[in-house]
Amino acid sequence: MHWDDLRIFLAVARDGSMSAAARRLAVQHSTVSRRIRTLEARLGTRLIERKRSGYELTAAGEELKLSASKMESEVLQVEEAL
Repeated sequence: MHWDDLRIFLAVARDGSMSAAARRLAVQHSTVSRRIRTLEARLGTRLIERKRSGYELTAAGEELKLSASKMESEVLQVEEAL
């Protein structure tokens, strides 16, 4: 698992759409979509479901969001300390 994939996943989870995540990260929508599909394939589970109202995290997605948020916090603390 790559940190960049988790960072992209967190942006989608927080923003509620791949387009908004792409804007936040200054990357193409297709890049976000491809990286999410790759992450889901590596983990062997769906993380995000597309609904009429937007994107919704699956139960696995909710768990990953919590873990990835903790990892992000740790990374930011290390960066600040250095």
